[in-house]
Amino acid sequence: MDFTKIVMPLLVALITQVMTTFIIAVFGKGGTGILGELRTAISKSLPLPLSLTIWVVAISIAIQNAVMAGTFNVEFTIPVGDKVYGIIDMIALKRIAFVVLMVTWFISRLIRTFSSMIESWQHESDFDPTAIQALSSISVVLTWIVGCIVVMQSVGMNMSAIITVGGIGGAAFAFASKDVISNFFGGLLIMFNRPFGVGDQIESGSKINGKVTKIGLYATWLETEDGEAMYVPNAIFNSSEIKKSKTDISGE
Repeated sequence: MDFTKIVMPLLVALITQVMTTFIIAVFGKGGTGILGELRTAISKSLPLPLSLTIWVVAISIAIQNAVMAGTFNVEFTIPVGDKVYGIIDMIALKRIAFVVLMVTWFISRLIRTFSSMIESWQHESDFDPTAIQALSSISVVLTWIVGCIVVMQSVGMNMSAIITVGGIGGAAFAFASKDVISNFFGGLLIMFNRPFGVGDQIESGSKINGKVTKIGLYATWLETEDGEAMYVPNAIFNSSEIKKSKTDISGE
């Protein structure tokens, strides 16, 4: 029984793990400005997904070699959708799916880490931390959606049926939560177009008048002349004229 083909992938994985750990540590040091911060974010986000990828790929190759060599006498097929795969092919498909998941996880971790770094610059720049958080969350969700679609397609699932069902479900969800979605995108427009900011005195329509104390993704908080708090859904500002006057946030 030749165990070389089983042990060799694990040995290569160990060497690769040591080398990549050293390279990432060196890569994460040095550099200034946004490129330096990006390198730091990569060095923080990459090690865990990369390590899992290295070892899972190595173990799957070792198992695949063992099956091919007859070390484990396993012979059966696995139906997936309208196709039938042998165990060796299925291991390869699962390996590809796992690698795609790890790449997706790395990208989502990188987005989160880099957005946190950008938020830390807010005292030195005009970055809106709430807008950064919103963009980060949206980017992570989209990344996982794309990653899951690629994974399902890589293992041979019927994507046309999944997309059809998902489209119908998405349309129903959008219709049921249209007010929430409208307010959410209204909040994004306020954050990026900046028709007003915290500390501004604004007036919109006959009932909305006060000083902006907080701008959220769903609503904006105002303080009226009587000192009362006013909660205004952001969608209202998309269809109403806004009058703004600058005030001192400290009230002095």
